[in-house]
Amino acid sequence: MADVLILKAAASGDLKLLQQVAARLDSEEFHGKCEVCKDCEGRTALHYAARKGNIQICKFLIEKVKVDIDIKTERGDSSLLLATARERVNTAKYLIIRGADIRKSDSKGMTSLHYAAERGNKELMQLLLLKGADIEAKSVYGTPLQRAASSGSLESVRFLLGHGAKPNSVSQLSFSPLVWALSCHSSECLELLLKAGADPNLSSCGKSPLAYAAREGEAELLRSLLGAGANPNSISTLSLAIDNDNFQACLRPIEYAASKGNYAIVRILFPVTQSIPDYPDWSIHGITKYFHSEQAKIKRDETQNAYSKLVKQRGKDAANRKEYWDAIKWYSEAIYLDSSDAKLLSNRSLCWARLNEAAFALSDAEACVRLRPDWPKAHYREGVAWRLLKNYLLASEAFSKAFRLDPRNKEIEDAFRDTCMSSLDELAAKRPLDAERIRQTVFT
Repeated sequence: MADVLILKAAASGDLKLLQQVAARLDSEEFHGKCEVCKDCEGRTALHYAARKGNIQICKFLIEKVKVDIDIKTERGDSSLLLATARERVNTAKYLIIRGADIRKSDSKGMTSLHYAAERGNKELMQLLLLKGADIEAKSVYGTPLQRAASSGSLESVRFLLGHGAKPNSVSQLSFSPLVWALSCHSSECLELLLKAGADPNLSSCGKSPLAYAAREGEAELLRSLLGAGANPNSISTLSLAIDNDNFQACLRPIEYAASKGNYAIVRILFPVTQSIPDYPDWSIHGITKYFHSEQAKIKRDETQNAYSKLVKQRGKDAANRKEYWDAIKWYSEAIYLDSSDAKLLSNRSLCWARLNEAAFALSDAEACVRLRPDWPKAHYREGVAWRLLKNYLLASEAFSKAFRLDPRNKEIEDAFRDTCMSSLDELAAKRPLDAERIRQTVFT
């Protein structure tokens, strides 16, 4: 009963009820319950209080009960992460002052600075950087600067650039700050980034900023990019690395405009774009007409299929040589062409795991599971990622699903058993009797 009341009191902001429960138990037992009692997502009383912005309950739990200020939920959220994500500014400031680890990240690599940047909170960003937050921390969703640009927060972008954020430091699975600025239709943000040295030709997620602007029909922003030196004849970075000038699997910016039938954008790009040999009529209307012809579609499909096979093989070869960063680049190029290929996501997840990039390994594994929930390897990859994150409970659940789908697989069985043991060892540190009972039931 006390377990339920503790969470109920924290969730409802009822400090008096929490104090009443504390009065009925000895201090050690109450402390233990406050850290061990969790909901189905692993949230404790402190998580609820931080999430709700209830400083008084946070103070009671941290200063009186002495709970661990950095305890995490199943998905890796600390009290500080929840407070910053929910914009509970005063609570976040209190937690930082009380010594919360500002470098802690969740299962996707998001830190408090990411959330503060995304929410445009200059005061919190300043405090976090003063306490040593990593301004270049990479999450699945980008660096703090990428998150700031993605939300269109001009003040956050200006603040981070002013404090040394690198405009070309890009997290692999997210658009560059320039592309995010385009996505938010923010000319001010775009100009700010360009003045800070953002590369107008830096491709991210398979597209250059100019290609993105052309596809979206952003005439003003497209002109700004051209003025800053964006190359209208550029294609994907990796396709350029293939030693065959005729192997043009990726579209040029003018072709993205043509794909949308946007003559205004085609007209802007036409004078600065070199003619493409495949196009019989290199004119503003001729480009759009040919692009939508059956002949062009067949040609694009053939070329793209050949290119896809090539980059997949390059990725496989690099992985076999244990050159995992190169493998990730090639697999990513293939994924840009077909994001529904679960095998590619599985292979890239493996490479991330070999590099100990747990958040990225998990992101790809979870995407893989969504695409093929009945594939044992997808769940196995997820288990590996959770194990790297030291979340043995979720790792064992993932391995269990994989084992049920493939009960004869020794590798999966061993991973499941080892992870269960690690999970029990972790439980034994807090609830030794429960851990021993489970150990006797399962492993004897």
